[in-house]
Amino acid sequence: MTYEIISALRVQEPGLQFYNGIHVSPRKIMSLKPFSYRELLDEEVRVKLLADIDTLDLSIKFVDHLINGYSISNETIPPFHKVFGLKLSFNRNNDVKKTTPDNLLVDLEEALDNLRSESSRGIVLIAMKDLPTHVYKRSKIKSMMAYSGLHLRTQFIKKKTIESYAGTKGYVYLLLNVATAVYAKIGGTPWKLSRSILSTKGLILGISFSRRRDKLSDKEMIYYGAIQILDRYGEHLDTQIRMFIASPKELASKGLFVPYDKLKSILDEVIKRYGKVPQIVIHKSAPIVDEEIKAVREIVEKYSDERYPVFYVFAHVKTNTIYRAYDISAGDYSIQRGLMLLRSNKSSKWIQYIMFTTGRLYRTVSERGKLGTPRPLELAIDTNMHRVIPSYIGEQVLALTKLDWNNTEPEVREPITIKYSRRAAQIAPEILNFNAPDLRIADIRDLM
Repeated sequence: MTYEIISALRVQEPGLQFYNGIHVSPRKIMSLKPFSYRELLDEEVRVKLLADIDTLDLSIKFVDHLINGYSISNETIPPFHKVFGLKLSFNRNNDVKKTTPDNLLVDLEEALDNLRSESSRGIVLIAMKDLPTHVYKRSKIKSMMAYSGLHLRTQFIKKKTIESYAGTKGYVYLLLNVATAVYAKIGGTPWKLSRSILSTKGLILGISFSRRRDKLSDKEMIYYGAIQILDRYGEHLDTQIRMFIASPKELASKGLFVPYDKLKSILDEVIKRYGKVPQIVIHKSAPIVDEEIKAVREIVEKYSDERYPVFYVFAHVKTNTIYRAYDISAGDYSIQRGLMLLRSNKSSKWIQYIMFTTGRLYRTVSERGKLGTPRPLELAIDTNMHRVIPSYIGEQVLALTKLDWNNTEPEVREPITIKYSRRAAQIAPEILNFNAPDLRIADIRDLM
């Protein structure tokens, strides 16, 4: 048996900026108010409900709790207007329609058209027992392609999700998660990071891929990917969905990758669009290959000079990891979120870190309060920086887990660079073809 010495450090929990202050927990939105509270104060948001017959009564009650608030076992979510400052308008006689998976696309288009004629902001809540994946994707695409610029979007919820939380404290936080997502989707900003992710001006990219591959010929396969671009504060600039072509042999040996010429042109275009920056951080969901490193280094060299060098950090963010860790000082042996493990046996090629983005939230808390052992992320990094500070890398990853407005869970495992670029990649096969081999998404809310 071989042993390896591993050192550890703790990464500080990033703070979130709300309208009335800063706190580390997204759930403080209930008392501190959303960041854009004053901008949307007292505006009206229309709500339409599409539900199948099995979920209809349950979903109407859910919307009522969303609007008017709910309490159970000393846990309370106030009325929507009290937290977010907006008025949700919903009439169960006029704003509810029964639907089925087969009819959903037609009913959704009708509901969105009605909202467009009635209100400047609106949400269609879709609540169903079963929703096939292809119907879900087409519904998201329909609202994204035709209505997103109008602040009209969809919010999905499954019957079993409502039922599993009903009658428990978790139901309050389910309502808060949906309320926060609704607020974001109609154009609000729930929170921002209290300080920038990068120490200087820079760009953050997330790269993910769809699992679907289409055979073009015996020698060529089509596959799909997405490149998300954020600024130094983690704010979304745009997401590019792309169609790539490679040989089956290349895909078998390299896995999913962005071809050298494509990645180089994408990075060149990004810098020309958003300006030269001294720092570029890239997160990729699949292992990094040599031609990707070559493309990044050539672009960095192109825009560097002796006075203003450009530095990059290119990280494979691996989510399917085998590592587990336990804290014997904790009552339930759970690890604290923000723990970072540094391997002493370095790979000949990569700087390797293990990062826990789930776990106990505070050092003073003796137990995690939920079942399961926290699963870390593994980071394999290539960089041209002469000295890499592990805590700086860890702070970037931890901060990017806190910019998911789709929920208020304090423990979020994946950074948005991976989560939302993956979502974009998953819908790519439904949108792209040889006549339209790429698409730009301007608002991250379309991917929520």
